[in-house]
Amino acid sequence: MPRAASVARAGYFASHWRGEQSLARSYWLNNFLVAAPLALLLTGLMSWISVKGDSLQVSAIVILLGFPLLVALDVWCLVGTWRAATAYLHHHGSLLWGWLARISLVLGTLQLAASVLLGFLPGVDEFWQMARGVDPIGQARFSFSADGRSLRLDGVIGMGDGERLRTLLGSEAARGLKRVELSSPGGRVREAERMAGALKAHRHEVRAVGTCASACTLVFLAGSPRHLAPQGQLGFHRASTGTYNPVFEELANQQLAQTYRELGLPQSMIDKTLRTSSRSMWFVPREELQAHALIAPSPRTLAVPLPPAAAPLADYDDALRMHPVWEALERRSPGTIDTVARRMWAARTAGADDDDVQASALAPLAAQMPGLVNGTDSVLRRRYVQIVADQLKALRMPAQPGTRPACRDLLDGRLGARQQVPLELQVRETQWLLDAAGGTPPRRQPRPPSGIEIEVLSRSVGPAALGMLARLWADAPDGAGAGTACEPVIALLERLPAQPPARRELAEKLLFHPR
Repeated sequence: MPRAASVARAGYFASHWRGEQSLARSYWLNNFLVAAPLALLLTGLMSWISVKGDSLQVSAIVILLGFPLLVALDVWCLVGTWRAATAYLHHHGSLLWGWLARISLVLGTLQLAASVLLGFLPGVDEFWQMARGVDPIGQARFSFSADGRSLRLDGVIGMGDGERLRTLLGSEAARGLKRVELSSPGGRVREAERMAGALKAHRHEVRAVGTCASACTLVFLAGSPRHLAPQGQLGFHRASTGTYNPVFEELANQQLAQTYRELGLPQSMIDKTLRTSSRSMWFVPREELQAHALIAPSPRTLAVPLPPAAAPLADYDDALRMHPVWEALERRSPGTIDTVARRMWAARTAGADDDDVQASALAPLAAQMPGLVNGTDSVLRRRYVQIVADQLKALRMPAQPGTRPACRDLLDGRLGARQQVPLELQVRETQWLLDAAGGTPPRRQPRPPSGIEIEVLSRSVGPAALGMLARLWADAPDGAGAGTACEPVIALLERLPAQPPARRELAEKLLFHPR
């Protein structure tokens, strides 16, 4: 029976499946002109719904239905063309064309198997759960603080979290909300985009209080203003659809790049994000984030941004917790921030100006300084001795002839004198405080100096060295302490570098011990 009659009687698709059509028609027409456009159309539809669709549940249903159809179409093409090639060779067709067709079909079969085994089957259970409205990766945890000023997001961002956040931000519980705090490894990009839209509409402050990575960064960038807590970090990488389908992956990352642009991420950072594998993470240095104005700059001194005059106590607490030094001191000695916040709030309530409000924070710090200086290692202590020496030199000239120099007030522990220290030295001392407070506290309290240590100190740099800097943070009231001039103290500190290492370390330690 002629092939045309057989095809007409059996039906076009059935005749191809049985290999009754010619090799040329099966290979070129059915594969490239019929099956390929249908496969591209189906793949594009699934990709568009997965990337652009608002519902992860609908996307999962489309993939569960569409991928088997795509596989069935590929199998129809491969099996029918293989049978046509077999018939072609059986009827003494060209060995070259027959075996080239078979080789290409084997390669196509391997590609199909890889797509099914690596791209579809590993995600079937996940897609099935999502189609039923359950997200296998879980959902974020939202919690309001006791005072209603903070809404915290913890954990993975999952299906439905965008709507949950939108509802929470519009609820009665969020009437007094000031900020959203983030600590999340990421999750569903589309849900994060919806969360970003909800946050941007309400214009709330956002803080990364822990690791905020992957999809979480979209939520972070939607906040205004944006703060990175001392222990916070932002991590970026490429999006992953989990399907191993290059079309899906490319569309997802094009959408991700567009979203980042709309949120104000610089193109240089977008490019680096897209170059970072979805299996790794690029944690952006704080300095780079500040350079692009993506987060508020780190404070250089102990001063904090002061709330308005009528602000509640909680605003002072918030400002202190975003300062890396005060946060480090709080971790080392819990309750520090609460004490400092109350003093600053009380000073403002009493009508103090900005400088006096900032200075009111020094007394609680003074109580911790002996432990910080005596409990640190020799390298940090040596840094602090040099800072003190430079502070004394900067303040040794009196404001007016015949008056007491500010360096003497500094040595006597008058905290008000610290406001006269040059800014560069305040910055150095603030950095030292951050390093010292972030170190490991000593297991044991420093022991008093022994008689032998005192004798060695007296013979090397002089008996006056013992306790010479012990009153630096004494918080002495105005008028207390007579003391000697600053020059002998400065001269002694300048002689220390000439001492042998062991004697120098001993001297620097005993400088801060009370007599």
